[in-house]
Amino acid sequence: MAKRQKVVKCKLNRKFPELLDSFIELGTPLEVGLGKYSSYIYEINSNTKYKFLTKLQTKKTFIGYVKILKDLKRDEIDVVLSDLKDSIKEKNNTYFDYGKAETKDYENAVCVDLNSAYLQALYNLTLITKDTKDWIENYLTKTERLVCVGMLAKQKEILIFNNNEIIEEKKEDAKNRFIFNAVIQEVASVMNKVSSDHVNDFIAYWVDGIYLKNEWIAFDIADQFEKAGFPCKIEYLDDFKAKMTYSHMTYQYVKEGKFKKLDIPIRAVHDSRKKGIISVINSKRLQKRLPKIDENDLTKRKYSQGIIDLN
Repeated sequence: MAKRQKVVKCKLNRKFPELLDSFIELGTPLEVGLGKYSSYIYEINSNTKYKFLTKLQTKKTFIGYVKILKDLKRDEIDVVLSDLKDSIKEKNNTYFDYGKAETKDYENAVCVDLNSAYLQALYNLTLITKDTKDWIENYLTKTERLVCVGMLAKQKEILIFNNNEIIEEKKEDAKNRFIFNAVIQEVASVMNKVSSDHVNDFIAYWVDGIYLKNEWIAFDIADQFEKAGFPCKIEYLDDFKAKMTYSHMTYQYVKEGKFKKLDIPIRAVHDSRKKGIISVINSKRLQKRLPKIDENDLTKRKYSQGIIDLN
């Protein structure tokens, strides 16, 4: 009779890399799964799985996720899903942009922020019903909503170890990941359209918030978002300062009495650095007779070698 698998739940924190390294050093066969919200270490010989969670998600979050999955099974959206699966490429995901890279202070800067942007994008793409959207908006916090929609993207990188070495690596099937990518690109599309229509007033955008030089144009932009199907709000900012550094545009401001800071990578520098990282990773992977990776792999993986000793 097969031995029943033992499951041990642990907290996923900054000590996980050290713990993982200690398991690898034992030299016994291991299966390691690395994900955004959870990871696991499975000791094959003892049939014991250690599950590491950032924190236990609320029951409401999972209920919201189940409602989304149920809506995705509707026959009437089969064609929409098929088209998205064929056309959406993860490499086209965009989360930010900035206007002129310069150090400057703005006296009247404002932010137009989309309400429940990713959830709204799901609805705009006809992938969820109004009942589901309303339920999630009414019963889930902002963080819970982000996790709920983000679960569509979940995908673990699976690494098999034996005698301290990686002997196999693969990716867990993530059948709904293209839907999450479609959501990202739907939001980015409207942000890029608005920023290109208002070049002279545009400072930067980050995911679902666009920063503008003055409050007067904000009303026109809010109207443009509303017409595009994205409800939004105008947030007034104080002491807005833009600072250009070698690798980032840094924006600092005060909102509702609280200090905020946003760092947006300068693409040319970021891309050059990424190529350097790829070169280092590939040199190590070649030593272990593993295939090379490219820039898309690095972006998607966030990369596991960041927590595995490359020496």
